[in-house]
Amino acid sequence: MRHKILLFLFLICTGNTLVHGQTNERIYMQTDKQFYLAGELLWLKLYTTDMEGRLMSCSKIGYVELIHDSIPEVQIKIDIQDGTGAGWMELPALLPTGYYRMIAYTRFMRNEGEQVFFEKRIAIVNPFHKNDELYADEINHSFTFQSIKNESHAIELSLDKPAYSLRNKGELRIKGLPAENISLGISIAGIDPVLEVAPATIEQWHKQLAVTNTSPAGSQFLPEYEGAIIDGVLIDLETGNPAANPQAISLLSFPGNEIQLFAGQGDGTGNVSFYTQCVTGKEELTTTAIASSGKKYRVDIKQPYPIHTPVVLPHFQPDSTWQDYLQLRNLSVQVAHAYTADSLSIIKEIPPNSDFIPQTRYVMDDWRRFTTMEEVFVEFIAFARIRRTNEGNRFFMLNESSILSSNILVLLDNIPVANHDLMVKYNPFLVKTIDMYFGQYVFGSNRFDGIIAFYTYKNDYPGIKFGENTQIFNYEGAQPYRYFYAPNYDAKSVSSPIPDFRHTLLWEPSIQSNGQSELIIPFTTSDFPGSYVITTEGIGENGTIIQAKYTFNVE
Repeated sequence: MRHKILLFLFLICTGNTLVHGQTNERIYMQTDKQFYLAGELLWLKLYTTDMEGRLMSCSKIGYVELIHDSIPEVQIKIDIQDGTGAGWMELPALLPTGYYRMIAYTRFMRNEGEQVFFEKRIAIVNPFHKNDELYADEINHSFTFQSIKNESHAIELSLDKPAYSLRNKGELRIKGLPAENISLGISIAGIDPVLEVAPATIEQWHKQLAVTNTSPAGSQFLPEYEGAIIDGVLIDLETGNPAANPQAISLLSFPGNEIQLFAGQGDGTGNVSFYTQCVTGKEELTTTAIASSGKKYRVDIKQPYPIHTPVVLPHFQPDSTWQDYLQLRNLSVQVAHAYTADSLSIIKEIPPNSDFIPQTRYVMDDWRRFTTMEEVFVEFIAFARIRRTNEGNRFFMLNESSILSSNILVLLDNIPVANHDLMVKYNPFLVKTIDMYFGQYVFGSNRFDGIIAFYTYKNDYPGIKFGENTQIFNYEGAQPYRYFYAPNYDAKSVSSPIPDFRHTLLWEPSIQSNGQSELIIPFTTSDFPGSYVITTEGIGENGTIIQAKYTFNVE
């Protein structure tokens, strides 16, 4: 049934493009600049479109990888809503100096192969990396800084002042926007040096859409219309091979203080997929295989990222003329980490994702403490019992027919516990609350006659050793929204002793024009003098492309 629903949703999300004879998806990535130092924060925005460049709300997850040759250095997932998503990369401090590939794609695009992935080249310098050739005068690449004209590509950029001083307030005015809603990404950053590998502009990307079309995408990788699709393999523990026609339930959950549980959909050959929703910023993932036949299984998780073809990148070697510039940039990175690390790490609060509300909640500290779980259930837990069966101790709950049923789901910090004996023997002093859910609960094709959910004080499932049918993995979901930090200087704060060496003055990835022809965007300068470039890119709901640049000085 779940597959039928997903197919229906897939047809909805591709219906727009089917009318025009296309079923494929494309992606564009914007970054705040193209030149970084190791340890710096990289800001980015994704746009997902159809083959005509119109924003398409199909895939809800975008994948971005920072790759050196074919080896991923950083891999992240971006939450996409209404065709756009914003994120960041914390560039590792140990990255060596060189050119890097930033690759962006969706799961659905993998059906066509990596030739349709979006790729952008950036340069990274590690000032602490020992390199005897660094600043070698005999290797002269004649690196210079960009001289950018004030471009207007159908829109006009202007500022409220011809130039700015340090810690000064400014206003960016954008005029001439079309009547349709445009999703804009705006950055203001220090002008980067001219690099041998120039990144593609949004205009160039748009022109290439028609010629990068391949045959209609297949269905091996379904679009992630609801959220991340996590693929796995159900392993028969007797043979160590994928289980053919297994008689087992596959469950995936995220440890925590709320029920977030997903049932796997198998194909009969051992492959299993979990169709998840709202799994932003998770740290752990558990899989549990429950078999009634006595056989033992486990669920292994597949890598969601493809293997990339190696690419030989040009050699990147700064010369001696860069030394002063790199020292100042390096100082700005160190200052940011030392003085504004907390401000740079503010994350949008993630609201609870569970719709489950317990009918009864027992707060254990409100009751007399008993030394065994059996005493707890005898003394004050209503409508549930512990009974001994041929399979060991099991929990029973009253079902809708007022009959005690053992077909119930037992959770510890949202981890399914197939062997009820583990919870019967669990130390009740470690439990903070016990939640009771009565009635039928369906996960995929699996039905339970109730749920008993145990939660510990820190939701870290202490004092238990799960069976080999349960596995715990490190997992990174889609990034939560991270706020860009910039001081809002007033008469008092402008004289603050806290240094402000921001090289990127502004990053606004989520601006919507809403049909307005003119927008005003405020910003502030930092303690970093020099030339800055304003980069404005955007895509409209009808496929209109926006691109403009403007330069100014901070003295």
